[in-house]
Amino acid sequence: MLINTTKETVDEIKKVIEANPEEGTCVRIFLAGMGCSGPAFGLALDEKGESDLYCESEGQGFLMEPEFHEQFGDFNLEFTDGGYLVTPVNAPEGYGGCEGCASGCN
Repeated sequence: MLINTTKETVDEIKKVIEANPEEGTCVRIFLAGMGCSGPAFGLALDEKGESDLYCESEGQGFLMEPEFHEQFGDFNLEFTDGGYLVTPVNAPEGYGGCEGCASGCN
């Protein structure tokens, strides 16, 4: 398991952890839902479970369930425009765009 991120992104994560210490010290990446442009991924503070995959990037611990990693692989994580952009390393070109939405994305 590999999470590509930056020190700046991890600094933002650490601010969230400091504000919510009871939630956990690791960041879990998970499937938040499916939309017309594909899967949407979420982040949550958590502690490592017995079966979790774990890695550190820029000094921050990250978690994933093994089945989730088998399906989606490694991830890129970036803090941008006040939020986190979570994308699979091997995402197809145009991933996350709105070209698949019949109603468009407003």
